Amino acid sequence: MTRRSLKEIAVIFIFCYAFIFLFISQRQTTRLQHDTLNQFHPFELLSSFSQSPNKDHEHAGISDDTDHPTQETNLPLTAHLYINGTHTLVNFQLEQTQKQTNARLHGIHDIRQFPVIDDYPDGDAYLPWIHDVFPSPGNNSNIIILAQNRRRCHTGKNNEHVMKQMEPQIALFQPISLREKDEAQSSNIKLNRNKVKGQKEAKTYFISNDEDATIRETRFQCRFKLYQKTKHQSESSPHPNLKRLHQALTFSQYPFNYEYITWRKVMAGMYETKGKGMAQFWLSSLEFHCPIPPQIRTMIHERNKNDLHLYLDVATIRTPPRGIGEWSIKEVGEDKMFDVYQAWGEHLPMEKLEDTTRWENIHIPISTFQKKVEYERSDNDKEKVNHDHNNMKIQPNKKPHRLVACTWSSATHNRRGDAVTLRDGKERLKEWIAFKLIVGFDHVVVYDNSAANSNTTDLKDVTDLFDSKSVTHVDWPCKLCNNNRPAHDDPGERSSQYAAEASCRARFGPGTDWMAFIDPDEYLVPMGKFDSWKPFLDEVDAKEGRKILKFRSTRARPRSSLLDPTYDYEDCPSREEVADKNKPGISSCVAPRQNETFLNTYNCEYIKSPKPDRFQRAMKQMYRPDFVLSHFVHYSTINADLAKRKEDTIGNYRRAATNNPNTERFVDELSEGVMIHAKSITPRDGVNRVTRCIFKKTLCNIGYECPDELPFSDETHKDGFQFENGTFCNCWVNQKVERYWNPQLEKALRELQ
Repeated sequence: MTRRSLKEIAVIFIFCYAFIFLFISQRQTTRLQHDTLNQFHPFELLSSFSQSPNKDHEHAGISDDTDHPTQETNLPLTAHLYINGTHTLVNFQLEQTQKQTNARLHGIHDIRQFPVIDDYPDGDAYLPWIHDVFPSPGNNSNIIILAQNRRRCHTGKNNEHVMKQMEPQIALFQPISLREKDEAQSSNIKLNRNKVKGQKEAKTYFISNDEDATIRETRFQCRFKLYQKTKHQSESSPHPNLKRLHQALTFSQYPFNYEYITWRKVMAGMYETKGKGMAQFWLSSLEFHCPIPPQIRTMIHERNKNDLHLYLDVATIRTPPRGIGEWSIKEVGEDKMFDVYQAWGEHLPMEKLEDTTRWENIHIPISTFQKKVEYERSDNDKEKVNHDHNNMKIQPNKKPHRLVACTWSSATHNRRGDAVTLRDGKERLKEWIAFKLIVGFDHVVVYDNSAANSNTTDLKDVTDLFDSKSVTHVDWPCKLCNNNRPAHDDPGERSSQYAAEASCRARFGPGTDWMAFIDPDEYLVPMGKFDSWKPFLDEVDAKEGRKILKFRSTRARPRSSLLDPTYDYEDCPSREEVADKNKPGISSCVAPRQNETFLNTYNCEYIKSPKPDRFQRAMKQMYRPDFVLSHFVHYSTINADLAKRKEDTIGNYRRAATNNPNTERFVDELSEGVMIHAKSITPRDGVNRVTRCIFKKTLCNIGYECPDELPFSDETHKDGFQFENGTFCNCWVNQKVERYWNPQLEKALRELQ
C-alpha cells in the first residue's frame, strides 16, 4: 500500500472519529431539549467564547495594545436577547442615562442609576434587571451589580403563565460550576472562536459538577473593555474616537450562595410554580460581583483618568432553573445533590459570550474609582467577623461614619393600591432629615423617586438645605413594577424601593458601623437617659456585641387637638353641611395645624409602650452592614451567620436558621428607644370622626389623648377608653417627645430658614 493511501485512510479515520464523538456528545445533551427546557431559550451547545483563562474567577483575555483607534465612539448600551431562538438587539442612547447627583458621603462619587430600568426589554428572562452598577467601595476590586427579580412583579391568580415565562430569573440566583476543557476534548470538537491578533489560545469550559470544576459558584461572564481617547480627535466632534487599551474576561462571584441560604430557610426549592410565591424576600434583590482584571486596575491607577473609558459586558451563562428539591449544595449530601451530568449531559459547553443573553457596553465612569480607604478590614479581621459572631464584642472602629440613615422618598407618591395620592413629601423629608441629624445620625442618604411620579418637582431643593457633608441626594427615578396591596391576587412588588435599599447597603454600608433604611414618616426616638443614638450604640458594641436592633411598629394617630378643620379638598363637607343641625354627626375634613411638626402632631400611640409582641411583624431595624448581608424593608434576610457554610461552623451545625438572641434583640421602648410611625392621614379621615371614633372605634384614625397616668391594658384599651363622664380617649402621648425632642426639632427647623 502506498504512503499516499495510508494518509488518505488516516484522514478518513480521523474524520469518522470526530463525527462519532460529535454524535455521542449530541445524544448526551438531548436531555436539555425536553418539554420543560422548551419553555426557555435553546442552547447553542457547540459554541465557545474567545477569552483566555488564568485563575479561578479571574481570567486574562483579549489584549490589543496597538495604537489603531477603533470606530467605537460613545458606545451604545445594548441588550442582546434571544427570543424563540432569534437574536434581537435593543439599543439605548447614552443621553438617556441619569444625571450626575450630589454625593458627599465618604468614598462615594458620581452616583448614577442604571439608565434603562423602566424600559427593560421583555422576551428573554435570562437578562438581569439591573438597577445599579458601581466599583466596590474601598478597594475597587470588583464591579458590584444590583438587579431585581422581575419574576416577582406579577404573580398569583391569572399570572401563572407569566411566572412560567419568567422562571429563568430564578436561574440567575443559582450558582453553577465550570470545568476547563482538556487537550483531548479540544482536539476532537471544533469550536467557533473570534481570533484576535496577538491573542493567547483561548480555553473553553463545560457546565460541570462541583467536584470537577475549575470555576465554582458563578453565573455571568464579565468582559471588561478599557479605551482611551485618541490623540487625533476632532475638536468639533462631541464624541471623539477611542482606541482600545485592553480587553479581558472574568467570571462573576456571589457575595453569598443564594441557593444555600434558601435551603437553610427550610424551603422546598427556590421558586413556586403556583400561588403568589412572594414569601422568599431574600430573592427580591440580586447582587453579584464582576472582578476587575488586575491589568485594567493597574492601567486605571497609572494613566490619566480623564482620558480613559471603561465598559463592561455582562453575559448570562444560561441553564434551566433548578426546581423543587434540586439542590446543588454539598450540605444536602452527595447522594441528594443535583447531578449536572445526569440532567444536562457531560459535554455541555458554556455558550460563547457573543451567542448568549447579555448587556453590552455598561459604562463604568472612571471617576467612580477611589483610592483604597483605611477602614477596609484585613483578611484576618474578616475571618474573625465571619466565624465568631456569637462571642465577639464589637469595639468602635475608625470607619468614617458611626450611623447612617437611608430613605426612598418622593415629592408626591401613591400609597399601595394607588387609591390615595400624598403631596407632603417635601415638608416631611425636611423635618425627617433634621430630626435624624439631631438624634445622632452622621449622614442621611435620600433616594429620590420623584421623577417616577412627576416631571415638575423633586427633592433636591430640600436636601440642598443641609450641609452636603451630612446629606446625599441620589436621583432614583425608576418606577414600581407593581404597587398593589400585599393581599391582592397579584400582590405588590415595590421594586424601586427594594432596589434603593440594596443600593444603599452596598454603596454606603462599608463606610459606617451602623445603618437603617426607614421611611420619612418613621422617627427613631432615643428614650430614657439617651439624648443621642451614639452612646446607646457604644454600650451595645462594648457590652453586648449585638448586630441587629429591632423596633416594634404601630401606626400613630394625629392628635385631634392639633388638627384644624379644612374645607378646601374635594369630597369634603362644606361649612354649611357641617353647621346644619338637621344633619347630626357630620364633621369637617381635617388637616395638621400650621407650624406644628409632623412628629408632634402624630405623637399619640394607640398602643402604649412597651408594645405587645404582635407588633413585631412590621418592625424596622438598625443593623451593622458588615453582618447583615441583605436587608428587605422589615427584616435582615441574610446575615453572616446564615451564610456560613457547614465546613466553617464551629460546634453543632443545624440546617434550620433561627433568630439568634446573641446577635439581635428588640430595643427597650421605655429606657432605650422607640419608633413613632407618623403615617399621614387624608383630610377625609376626619369626616364623621366623632361618630366613628366613639361608637365605631375600629374605624377611627384620629387620636384623642389619654391621661398619661391612665393604666393601659392591651385587651381592654386597644380600641379606646370610655370615661364615666362621657369623654373618650384612644392614644397616649410620648412625654419625652413632647417635652424634649419636639422643642429640639423646632429649633433645628428654625435654623434652616
